[in-house]
Amino acid sequence: MLGDVDSDSSVDMGHVRGGWAGHVCLPVGGAARRELAAVGRVCAEVVGDEAAGGVVEELAEPHISLTRPFYVQEHQIAGAVRALEAAVADISPFAVGFGAVSTYRNSGGGGGRRWFVAADVDAGAAAVGRVLERVDRVLERLGKRRFFAQPRFHASLVRADLDDAAVQRVAARLGARVHEEILRVSAARIDAVQCAFGDRRFCIALGGQQPPATGV
Repeated sequence: MLGDVDSDSSVDMGHVRGGWAGHVCLPVGGAARRELAAVGRVCAEVVGDEAAGGVVEELAEPHISLTRPFYVQEHQIAGAVRALEAAVADISPFAVGFGAVSTYRNSGGGGGRRWFVAADVDAGAAAVGRVLERVDRVLERLGKRRFFAQPRFHASLVRADLDDAAVQRVAARLGARVHEEILRVSAARIDAVQCAFGDRRFCIALGGQQPPATGV
């Protein structure tokens, strides 16, 4: 399915106005990560043809976003991480599968021209939603916005600056070219939540287990 729905899949992380930019996501690892990267290379080739010299970037670390961009003070970071650990302690690891490629507009910036090509979560979306419910509660306690009311969970593959006409052309070309490839991507085991504040990353294992050995 191809579409154009707001996304906050990428955040410019750093120290801003006395606060640290934060982002919470589910990292995608293992074979699925490598296979999504291969699909991303195909997508980047198509997007590059339509970008007219604009920014086109393959994203090296596919992940499923669970928050909009938000900011915290330095002294709030440790408490936020502890709250997230407690929130997901009783959620077991699960698998997700990808079923389509879509285009998403970044609502967080780029003057309306920043778009993403992403792999949509098909199988396992309900399990992602359960994690999101817990993350939303933590964000609310911090006085931050909840995630989108009706999210379409996805893992972004390519970021690009495109006008609306170019997006339509990209969608049409990708629909036929990558449909079968995305269906062949392995199911991804989701066993951790990652939260990042500036350049610091915290990996929180689902179910209170030890953090994944592979990292992100």
